[in-house]
Amino acid sequence: MKPLFFLLPLLSLLAACGTSTPVPTEAAVSTPSETATAAPSQTYTPVSPTPTPTPRVFAGTLTTQVNVRSGPGTTYESLGLLDKDETVQVTLQSDDGTWYRILYPDAPDGFGWVAAQYVTFAEGTPFFPTAPGQPGQDVPTGRVLIRLNVRSGPGTTFETLGMLEADTIVVLTAKNTTASWFQIEYPNGSEERGWVTAQYVQTDYSADLPVVDEFGRPVSTGTPGATPVPMTPTPTLGPAADDGDSSADPAVSVVFSSGGTRKFTYSSQVSAPGGDAADWVEFTPFASLPGADARLLVTLVCAGNGALEVELWQSGAPLPAWGTLECGDSDRVLTLAPGDIYQFRLSAAAGGGLQFIQYSLTVQNLP
Repeated sequence: MKPLFFLLPLLSLLAACGTSTPVPTEAAVSTPSETATAAPSQTYTPVSPTPTPTPRVFAGTLTTQVNVRSGPGTTYESLGLLDKDETVQVTLQSDDGTWYRILYPDAPDGFGWVAAQYVTFAEGTPFFPTAPGQPGQDVPTGRVLIRLNVRSGPGTTFETLGMLEADTIVVLTAKNTTASWFQIEYPNGSEERGWVTAQYVQTDYSADLPVVDEFGRPVSTGTPGATPVPMTPTPTLGPAADDGDSSADPAVSVVFSSGGTRKFTYSSQVSAPGGDAADWVEFTPFASLPGADARLLVTLVCAGNGALEVELWQSGAPLPAWGTLECGDSDRVLTLAPGDIYQFRLSAAAGGGLQFIQYSLTVQNLP
């Protein structure tokens, strides 16, 4: 009986050890592995469409230090510098093939442009599609001057589609009948369209844009002599909306430079006796040669009911002997001191009843 007494506990211990072995094995193989496998498939599936907007991206290497610019040309703003031997992700080329668009996270739209001659590729030069909506030599573009709403139609009553940051380059596709709103590609490079206030977009292409209505349908502008006709009913809309600008806080402020902005167009409305009585447009000219004066060409186009008065101000006071600028003047020459800040004050002259003037002011700094 005594040996049997000692044998029973031993058998119990062996049985306990035998049943415990498969338990951790099933937990490790079955439950955790199935959970870990299922979770990533749910998490990563929505991310898969991300590469769709740029299906072809080519890695290139810079042969020297280069400027990254906001558009395909040396006249566009420099967004920063990239060093020699850095890798760039090229997505598109300009119309003439001399500039590459690259992924550049520091840019407002995530893209920048570099000169193609300074980019090499491991396996030869690939073919890059040229997107019709990208800023190029023959594409009408404009530079956004302030943070701006993009709307579904040409007016503040239309819904907001999004925002554009200052200095964003947009592709212009059309304008409304009064040239107070521009239709643009939105998002850039797509077939979709949005509208932005023209007075906050700097461009050289305003006169060349087609005229469309709020639905994007072409509008006949008539003969050149009848161009102001669509503007005549404007006073029935009431006084011009007060945009709140002043000499201390101008509607737009542009600094001209040899390697940057040389020309801008500003469009707005003023009225009297009510509404926005005056607009302030600020600019700083440059001269290419040391000691030389800055030379500018100024054009003023007007429509509506009433007369527009234009003054040139400096240091908080009007300049007495600068000359005159009147509606209809084209390429009026101004000679000014480079580096000094000047302001145009444009106001509606008093008259009988409501005076409402729609104007477009173009200022170009000659080299």
